[in-house]
Amino acid sequence: MAAPGETVFPEKPSHKKYRAALKKEKRKKRRQELARLRDSGLAQEEEEEDAFIEEQQLEEEKLLERERQKLHEEWLLREQKAQEEFRIKKEKEEAARKRQEEQERKLKEEWEEQQRKEREEEEQKLQEKREREEAVQKMLDQAENELENGATWQNPEPPTDLRIMEKDRANCPFYSKTGACRFGDRCSRKHNFPASSPTLLIKSMFTTFGMEQCRRDDYDPDASLEYSEEETYQQFLDFYDDVLPEFKNVGKVIQFKVSCNLEPHLRGNVYVQYQSEEECQAALSLFNGRWYAGRQLQCEFCPVTRWKMAIC
Repeated sequence: MAAPGETVFPEKPSHKKYRAALKKEKRKKRRQELARLRDSGLAQEEEEEDAFIEEQQLEEEKLLERERQKLHEEWLLREQKAQEEFRIKKEKEEAARKRQEEQERKLKEEWEEQQRKEREEEEQKLQEKREREEAVQKMLDQAENELENGATWQNPEPPTDLRIMEKDRANCPFYSKTGACRFGDRCSRKHNFPASSPTLLIKSMFTTFGMEQCRRDDYDPDASLEYSEEETYQQFLDFYDDVLPEFKNVGKVIQFKVSCNLEPHLRGNVYVQYQSEEECQAALSLFNGRWYAGRQLQCEFCPVTRWKMAIC
């Protein structure tokens, strides 16, 4: 410690301390420089990172925009397709409606035409009825006038078709229509047996269970009721397949008829119409007297050639 009244001067630093302070100051500056450099590098990295992020965002926005544009175009295509389908559907519905209206119109016209024809036919029938009634009334009035005047009553002339039938009273109509007569040789009318014909008649060739039962008892009309129509038809099919090929071997068969009538003169008669009389003559020579199903066949020429008239 300095004495009172003495002047104190600071101590001069040593060289060692000066060098230490100088190094410390250099290290401090170096750290500051490094810190400055580090701060500047981080800022640049942040700027680069921000630029990269912004660029990515721009790319994502572009991708999203392209995706939105694509979806919009697809929606437009779907909408256009839906509009086209709707237009086609409407056109089809309109065409179907027009067809239905046309059909309804035609049906209505046909119905009206049918109603008109029915009315005309009804009017014509009524007119004919009135004319007949007027003719009858006129005839009655004429007859009354003649009776009042003392004239003798005479029946009116028969129709023309009846007069034609009267001329043919000598011939048997049953034989002419069917080639058979219930009275046989006892018939009072004439049977014109043809010398040649394209139709061959084989009497009682076809038979069924019901026909056999009726043959045993001709006076019992219910004798064949226990046999069904299916059984009878099956017997006919078997008979048809069995005998028709034999008839075809002689010539061309035009008609093959089988009578299922239970009357004795028609029961089981078989009619075979050939294309020509020569073929029928050959069939008569071949089948007459032959045996079939335990019975001897009786063949003869038949006058029937028009089957619409062959009604018993």
